[in-house]
Parts: sequence; C-alpha cells; structure tokens
Amino acid sequence: MPYLLVRFALLFACLCAGPVWAAGPVPANTIVVGDGNPSFEVSTDIQTWLDTNSKADIALVSVFPKLFTAVPALHRHGLSDRDTLWIKLRLLRTVGNTASWTLNIAQPTLDAVTLFQRKGPDGWTEQNAGDQLAQAEWSKKGLYPEFELNLPAGVPQDVYLRVRNYQHVSLPLRIAAAPTRESQRLLEMVLLGLMLGTLLALATLSAVRYAEHGNWADILASTYGLLVLMAVAQINGVLNVFVWATLPLWGNYASSVIPMVAVGAGLLFVRNLYALSTHYHRYDVFLGSTAWLTMASVLSLAVVERASADKFCTLAMTFAITVGLAATALSWRGNSSIWRWLILAYVPQYAGLMWLLADSLGLVPSVWEMRYITSVSASLSVPILLYALSRVTHDRKELEMRANHLPTQDALTGLLTPQAFHLQLEEAYERIVSNREPMALVLVRVINHEPIRQSLGDALAEQCLLRAVVKLHRILRDVDPAGRVDTAHFAILLEGVPTRQALTERMVQLIASGLIPLPGLTPPVTLQFQAACVLLHENPVPPEEALGHLHALLATMSAHTRRPIRFLDAVPTQAATLRAEMSPT
Repeated sequence: MPYLLVRFALLFACLCAGPVWAAGPVPANTIVVGDGNPSFEVSTDIQTWLDTNSKADIALVSVFPKLFTAVPALHRHGLSDRDTLWIKLRLLRTVGNTASWTLNIAQPTLDAVTLFQRKGPDGWTEQNAGDQLAQAEWSKKGLYPEFELNLPAGVPQDVYLRVRNYQHVSLPLRIAAAPTRESQRLLEMVLLGLMLGTLLALATLSAVRYAEHGNWADILASTYGLLVLMAVAQINGVLNVFVWATLPLWGNYASSVIPMVAVGAGLLFVRNLYALSTHYHRYDVFLGSTAWLTMASVLSLAVVERASADKFCTLAMTFAITVGLAATALSWRGNSSIWRWLILAYVPQYAGLMWLLADSLGLVPSVWEMRYITSVSASLSVPILLYALSRVTHDRKELEMRANHLPTQDALTGLLTPQAFHLQLEEAYERIVSNREPMALVLVRVINHEPIRQSLGDALAEQCLLRAVVKLHRILRDVDPAGRVDTAHFAILLEGVPTRQALTERMVQLIASGLIPLPGLTPPVTLQFQAACVLLHENPVPPEEALGHLHALLATMSAHTRRPIRFLDAVPTQAATLRAEMSPT
C-alpha cells in the first residue's frame, strides 16, 4: 500500500510539472506573466544602466547588454537633468495566456519615460509619457505613465525603459492584465474623485458661511481647502490630465509650487484659529513670517536649478510644518479648546513629510504608496480644521452674545433682569388685550435657599440657585421669557397655556424635580419650590401690579404648606348703584 501511494504521488508531480517542462526552463532575470498573477509589482532584480551624458539611443543600448547591472527593483537612482536611466526587462508570457498586458509606473512627477519594444529584426516601437509632455503626446492618457506590452506567448522578449528626471527617483514597476488594470484605474479615479469632491464641498461651505456671517476666517478656510484640493490633485496627476494637459511646463513646476503655497496658507489658517498673539505675541509674529516666507520660497525655482530649488523647498516645507506643530503644542500648553484637533490635523502630515524628507536623503527605503497616505492625511486636515473653526466661532459668538446681553441678563443665572422681564411682560399683556392669547405668569420661589446659605455657605447656595435654573429650563420652551426678580425668586411667562390644569401639570413637574437630591453635593440637598400663578387671559392683571400680587400670594404660603401651587384669584366686582331720576310732576 505505501508503494502505491508513492507511485501515485510521483505521477501527480509529473502531470503538474508537464506544462513547465514543455515550455522549457525559464531564463534567469525573466519576469513571467500569466493567468496565475493578473497584477503584480516587479520585486526581482532588474537590469539598469545610467547614461551620464544622455548620448546613447536604443540601437546602441540594445547591442551592448554588458552595460547593464542588476539592482533591486526599488533601487534609488541618482538622476539629474543631464542623466538618462535605461532599464531592461525580460518578459515572458506563458503559453495559453491570451490577455493583453500593461506596464505602469506609479510616479506622476516623472519628467519623461519611453518604452521601447522590438518591431521586426531591426525596428523598435516607442511609447511616451511624463509630465514634461502634453497629454496628447502620451501613448495612454492617465495620471502617471502607462504602456501596453506586446508579448508573444512562450518567447522571452526584452523591453527597454528610458527614464529622465531632474532628481533621484525610485521606480515602482507594476505589470497587470488589461481587464484588471482597467478596474484598478476606475477604482483609483473614483476614490480620488470622492476625496477631491469632498474637499471642494468643504471649501464651498466655508465660502457660503462667509457670505452669511462675513467672518474672514471662513475665507481663509475656503482658501486653505481649495489649496489642499489642488495640492492633492497635483501630486496624484489629476491636474496634469484635466488642467495642464496642454501646458506641460506648468504641470511640471506645479508639483513643487502648489504644496508649498498650501502649507503656507495652512499656517495662516492655524494662526487665525488659535490667537497666539494673546499669550505668545513673538511666536505669533514668527509664525506669520514663516507662512509668507514658505510661500515665497517657490521663487527659488526661477533663480536656481530645479534640483537645488526643490531641495530648498523641501527643507522650507519641513521647517514650516515644524513651526505649525510647535504652534499646536503651544495651544495645548495654553489649554485651548481646539488643541486636540490641531494636533490631529498636523501630526499625520508631519509624520508623512518627515518620511518623504528621509526618503529624499536616502535614509529610509522608498515607499511609493506614501503619496496616497500623505494625500489622505492632508485631506483629513481640512474637515478637522473646519470643525475646529466652528468650535472657535461658536465660542466667540457666545462671548459676544454674553457681552451684548450683559445689560439685560442676570450675572449669576443668565436669566433676564427684573427690568428686562418687565418689558417682556408689558409686550405680552398688550398681545393678551388685543388678541386674547393664552398666557400664564408664574412666580417661583426656592423657599429653602436661605437655610442652605446659612448652613452650607454662600458658594453652595449660589450653586443651588444655578441648579434651580437648570430645572426651571426643563419646563420652559425657547420662546418663554424667564427672569430673576429677587434673590431666590424667578418669574416666567408661559405662552399657549390655556387652563389651570395644564399649568398645574408643569408646576408639579418642577416641584417633583426639585425633590431629587442634587448630584455631587454632600450632605444631600434638595430644592423646595413654591409657585404663585395667574392666567393673564382669564385674569388680566396690569403689568405694574401683577408681580406685586404674586409676591403677596407667596407671602401667605408657609414653608410647610401642602398647597405649593396657588392661583391668583380675580378681584371681585361690585354692582353699581342704580339711581332712578324722577321727573317732577
């Protein structure tokens, strides 16, 4: 039995290996494409040669294979604007595979790439791409270079890439079957579209907020959102396809200019969000100067060579984001209400930029996906900072409203002052007389306020008054005026209360809530309410007398009464004396 199992295993192995033997051994340094792997990134060593004089052409390169040396697939190639990198790939499409294959390089900022494939014994076909070329000159329009591969089945074929770039580069070579690649392109465009559409919507929302409120911070927010949108679109190749399609020179330099301007505008936005001038005046001036100098640093592209200017801009951007990160640390130190959001917006961007800087210095391995990570972190900073702006705007508006309402609001409770409440009462009385609107006036007293103050102190007594106001608001609507008319007396106007039963139900709810011990106080403290009420549409007491009558009604109620809710009775009317005038007879 074991002998039969061994023979069966050998037979199975022979059957599985049969197609491989039929196709022959795979040559060294050959990349095999087939149905088993419809999409992959080249990870094996590749053959490269750096032409420092840029004088060689494909005819010369193809006949001197000894020029090439093997390097890792993601090797960092030290290029300059005078160099040309040649890459040789040996590809083999498996027998029986009928799919079309593509080669793409996920680097939208490459200056120029040409793919050479053999055509006949002595001819070559060329496919071109790169941001120094107009999109009409690309072999396949897209976000980054992409080429079609013409591979005969079962026969190894050498293809050559000619790469030119103004600075060092690491090339992610990705090979995919045409149907799979189309799905990838569609998914990438949809995700980028969603990201850019969200940024555009947020920028538009900020512009609408400015049109409504006239706050310049919203203009800064809208500008920052648009610049981040442009930066994300540029580093991912979207603007090169749809905006700079016929202006390749603009698209080539935009990759360096737009991110710098976006970082500078971001510093100005953060400076406006957190008023550094209040506590850190010198750093506020330093932050503003750094922002403007960061944006001005792009002028170096016009006076020095591109590679040196790009390094200078990278250092300037790193310094600017470091300064912004320090501003967020100062906001945390100053106990700002938005320091968490500032750190959440800046730390991911800072980490991504530090990785890109280390990559440019050759300190870390190249990771081409970092472009997507940086784009997402920059995009997320926009809604985070807009939320921080809404928090700051809300706090500032609240302070302004408090300042504007100081003449009409009680300093302790925030309710209306007696004078302001009296004006509300007069307006309500006029509506009652003219329209017979149902309206109730209630005077509420906290009868145990004085014992609390004597036994527990003034501070705790004031805290109890604040808790009483909270409970009072639970039975009020936003349109119902309420005022503090004495130390522990509160007057409220309740609109739309037609009967005594409806008013009594509200007062019972208030009194019951007061009997619940206040949380956090030791010993337990409860609030005892009494209420004097009048339905003004049934008993139209004049405003100048109404509160006086209710005070008098409360004065007749003892602290231990079983009727804590009482209504003001109408003043009884007396019949007029009838006098009959007798005519003289």
